[in-house]
Amino acid sequence: MDNRNTSSEAPGAAAETPADGPTAASRGPSGAKAVDRTARLLMELAEHPMGVTLAELGRRLEDPVPTVHRALAALRPYDLVRETVDGRYALGVSVAVLAGALAEGLDLRTEALPVMKELRDRIGETVHLGVLSGAQIVYVEKLDSLNAVRMVSRVGGTNPALTTAIGTSILTASDETTVDRTIELSRVLYGEVPPRERLSDTFEQIRSRGYATDLEVNEPGICCVGAAVYDLTGLPVAGISVSTPTLRFDRDRVEELGGTVAAAAAEISRRLGYRPSSATAETESR
Repeated sequence: MDNRNTSSEAPGAAAETPADGPTAASRGPSGAKAVDRTARLLMELAEHPMGVTLAELGRRLEDPVPTVHRALAALRPYDLVRETVDGRYALGVSVAVLAGALAEGLDLRTEALPVMKELRDRIGETVHLGVLSGAQIVYVEKLDSLNAVRMVSRVGGTNPALTTAIGTSILTASDETTVDRTIELSRVLYGEVPPRERLSDTFEQIRSRGYATDLEVNEPGICCVGAAVYDLTGLPVAGISVSTPTLRFDRDRVEELGGTVAAAAAEISRRLGYRPSSATAETESR
């Protein structure tokens, strides 16, 4: 038994890797520095979807240009880095493969729940996670208020997208086609809808402050504050909200609550792979 194991490992056995081989190097200080440099390099490239020059990379990373060039050369065979026609460096196609694998392994509810629980425990009120479906918001997760008097809702329940904090926060971050389709479907489903101009003003307010409010618009006696959640491609895939009976809602602290909800939405987005700066840069380049 022992002989067979020994003979199977003998030709080029990994256990006999020389001290200066990759395994030993990765465990040493120089190996750790190389990993750190590579990680910083890839993250820097992610900030520049259209590419960045070698000199600029060296300046931003505060590394010598030859060192950065060697790191780029090591990544190119794996298609993690590519050189553009104008001599800039950008992320390679293998990054998209890795991103796709990451996306398949990420579950919205799984990533959102810990953040929702922290938010609920901090605020003490009901927290919803919802997605846009046609003219409606569908609640896919909910954590009840810690108070005896609470909002009545359920997972799988729906509400109009145009009158909820979750709905308007998602639509604010959506493209015009999605917004127009939601308005048309809302008109069919609910009849009267807010004028497009008023909705545009609402979206602009939400965009400028980073959160949406529903102060008894959707349901008398209930106030909500919500914010959009983004995936790794920068698309608004969901929204979260804090919902509370009006009798406990302090209108003087809406801005504070809005900031807290927006921060929670940003954390869920981060867990889903979203990076605001890179998404913004990509949008501006179009």
